[in-house]
Parts: sequence; C-alpha cells; structure tokens
Amino acid sequence: MATQQAAPDVCMGPGTQSCSSRLPRFSTLDQEPSHLSLLSLNLLAPLFVRPIDKRTGQVQPYAAFEWAEPASEVLDWDVRRPRLLKLLLESKADVICLQEVQFERTGSEFAIPQWLCLDGYDVRVPGQSYLEQMAERNQRVLDHEIAIGCAILYRKDRLEIVGEVDSVNSPNTLVSICLQGLPTSPLAALGPTAVFSVHLDAQAEVKRVEQLTKCLGYARQFRTREAIFAGDMNTEVLEGSCITAFLSDVATPSEDAFQRECANALRLSNAEGGDEEEGPTKVETGASNDDGFCPTEAQLGEWKELFNRASEASKSQRIQLRRAPTGPTRAAYDHGKTSGPCRTWRLDHIFFSAGTLELQSLWESLESDPDSSDSGLPNRIIPSDHHPVAATFKPSPAAALDEVAKCKLLEDLEKLEQEQAAAREELEQTLKAAEPKPPEPAPSAPEEEGKKKKKGGKERPSPEMVAHIQESRRQTRELKEVQANRRKDFVAGLNDLQLDVLEGSLALPAWLETGVRK
Repeated sequence: MATQQAAPDVCMGPGTQSCSSRLPRFSTLDQEPSHLSLLSLNLLAPLFVRPIDKRTGQVQPYAAFEWAEPASEVLDWDVRRPRLLKLLLESKADVICLQEVQFERTGSEFAIPQWLCLDGYDVRVPGQSYLEQMAERNQRVLDHEIAIGCAILYRKDRLEIVGEVDSVNSPNTLVSICLQGLPTSPLAALGPTAVFSVHLDAQAEVKRVEQLTKCLGYARQFRTREAIFAGDMNTEVLEGSCITAFLSDVATPSEDAFQRECANALRLSNAEGGDEEEGPTKVETGASNDDGFCPTEAQLGEWKELFNRASEASKSQRIQLRRAPTGPTRAAYDHGKTSGPCRTWRLDHIFFSAGTLELQSLWESLESDPDSSDSGLPNRIIPSDHHPVAATFKPSPAAALDEVAKCKLLEDLEKLEQEQAAAREELEQTLKAAEPKPPEPAPSAPEEEGKKKKKGGKERPSPEMVAHIQESRRQTRELKEVQANRRKDFVAGLNDLQLDVLEGSLALPAWLETGVRK
C-alpha cells in the first residue's frame, strides 16, 4: 500500500486557523520574545514498549512496533530519553504539554521523573489519587506498579499561575493549569489562559467528547474563556468527527462525512476490544470507511446526537476554539496490517482561543519527512511514536466591557432584582390579606371541659383555609416561573462581554433558578 502523504492542504480541516509561517521542526521557538510558544509531545512511556499483557500473555499489536528495528537503536529507553531531553531543551518553549510521562515513586507519592525537572521550568502533574489508580491498573495488566499520565511544564521567567490551583482534581489524562504572562516579561499581554495537556481515549468518540467537555468546565472554573488544549487526541479531527463540534465556525458535516467517521470509529472500537454486540454492517455501496463498513441507522443517529452534544457544550461554556493546522504525527502499519510501508495519521493537535491568541507559526511535522512516514516511528530522528507539534501565538488582552456599559448593565440588573422583590412582596401581602379568619371555637360540652388537649395535637384547617393555601401555592409557583423566565430573557439578551461581567458579580446558574445572588 502506498504511503499516505500530506497534500498541500492536509493540515487544514473544520475549524482550522490558517497559518502562513512553517518552522523547521525542532527549531527554537523563542525567536520573538513577545510571542507565546507551546510544544506538545507524547513521550511513549518505556512501560508501553513491547510489554507482556497479562490478560493475553502476549504483546498487544499497538505496542509491538515491529518496524522499529534495531530496537537497541530506536526503542530502548537509554537511547530515546537523551533524544527526547535534547528536543525539549532546544525548543525553549514557554509551555510544554507532555503525555505518557512515566512518573517516579518518591516515598508514598508519585513525582515527575528527575530527567524532566528542567532548569527554569515549573511543573503541573495529575492528582495523586489518579496516579495511584493508573499504577494499580498497570500492576494488574502489565505486572508493573508504575503511574503514567500527562504533565505541563512552563517557564517561570515568563509565566505565572493565576490564583490558587488544586491539582488533586486533575485526572492523569487531563492535566490543567491557568497561566498568564508575568507583568515584567515580554508576555505581559497574555491574560489568564487555561492550558490543558490532554491524552484522549483511544477507542471511543463518546469518551473523547466527555473528556473535552470536562476541560471546558475546568476552564470556566478558572474564570476565563481563553484556553489552549494540546496533546494526543487520538482522532484526526476530520469532517464528520464529533470532536470538530468543539471548534467554532464549523458547519454541519455532510451525510457522507458523518457516515464515514462514524464507521471508522466503530471499526477501530471493535478492532481494539470495543463493544461488538451491535457492530457495523458490511455494505457494498454508500459512504463508508476504507474497509466497506457502514453504520446502522441507529448508530448514525447516536453519532449525530453526540456531535450536537459537543457543539452545545462549547456554546454553553462560551469558549470559541480554533485548530492549529498541524500535520500528520504518527506513522505505523495500517490497522490490521503486519507489514509496511507505514501510513500516517494526524492525531496530535493544538486547539486555542482565537480571540486573544493569534497563530503565528508552526513546526513542520511528518509531511516534511517522507522517510519517517514510510518507515514508521520511533526512529533515530524522532524518539517517540508521535511527532511533536509546536506553535507560537501573538497574545492580546481579552476584550472587556467599558466602565460606562458595565455600570449600565449592573444598574439594569439591580432594577430587575428590585422589581422582582417588589412583586414577591406585593403577592405576599395580597395573599396575607386574603387569608380567611379562623372560625369561632364551638362551645364545649360540659363533659369535655375537663379533658386535656392531646399533646401536640393540631386542629384541621377549615375548608376555606385549605383552599387559600392551595391558591397561595399556585400563585407563588406561577410568579416564580414568570420571574425565572424574565431572568432568562434578561441573560439571553446579553453579549459575551456583558455575560463576563454578570458572571463576575453572581453565580449565574443559581441566580437564574432562584433570583438570589451567591
């Protein structure tokens, strides 16, 4: 089979930001001090190189790397680690997003390995509970209690953490941090930006959508709408992929694109141990993947629903992302093949907020290296099974509402709250005035006068009082519904900058529901 080579526009796709400047791969990224630079790389953890899977007693095909020979020159950790370190150091990237970091146990905790403690960089790692879970999994499956996960390194002389960040909640595949430029550095224009090093699920699109949806939520917890997502996303982000729904300005894919990507996802899931109870159907015609599979109508419907769910997540969090046009990053035997030549996939990506980050340049990737594309990764030049991706951005301050407009918005908010409070008070007074008077007590019979009233006993309300209580509840419920809809209409009429101000003044979801600031 001929190698899948990169066409001139191979790096483009749905939601992709064009970029005119291509840098030679592995070149330094600090040529313009006022630009933010980021590098992302899946290191290929040494544990994942030809391990024996205890469940099968064999090496899994995806970990065999049959093409990577002689192993002593391209696969052994002692030769790969120095090459990886050289690549990272020479990049001089402001932010380094890593996947498949093999952590070291120091006492009772896992820590970044010593070789990744780079001079001038600070680091963010997953929470210990997630690393422990990963170590337990690897002990159970690969017979080694080793934790593997993502990490973020950032330059302390140019960037600083915004606020207090608790890394306990960072899963091993979704490490996050919020950074801004140091006021005294050339990156002072960079405002609070959530950065994520991600390693998305290798089999299920629904899990990939869930992971990125979580990232959007984490970004908003940082109280910012500016974000960068970088890492091994295990998808090519082609038209019809549900992951493209997270990108802004993406049109609804064609029916053929939906069918093709749904079929590919089902084929890969089944081939790597996915659920085969409702697998793809063999067909002779129609949109399908290269193997001739086509999803059932029900499967295609679920795929479209997942696409819409991803799109809604991005819209509801108000984070507009674009994709940097990185090229192919993985070269290996095609799925199900045991011989070459290899083919390439575009699995590593950088998503970014285009509102405050203007893409300036990108490293070339495998489109510039036909030899590696044919022979596969890792090799003597690229010390991992993934080619690194890197980009530089020109940062600019986030747009904000001017003071006059901000004061006007807060005045309108207070006016609305006062009107609703007055309406509630008026209803309360009206209902109180309409409350029926209690009936006169009936004269007691002589024989009952001496009887004691039952402890804690309550007289049943009169029919008039029961009717009044029911009517009061109905009117109160109706007013709450009317006022909640009015608050929703108020918010629906605001633009993003006005919503930013509102979210800084109150807990918006709770306020929409109750009208009470928290």
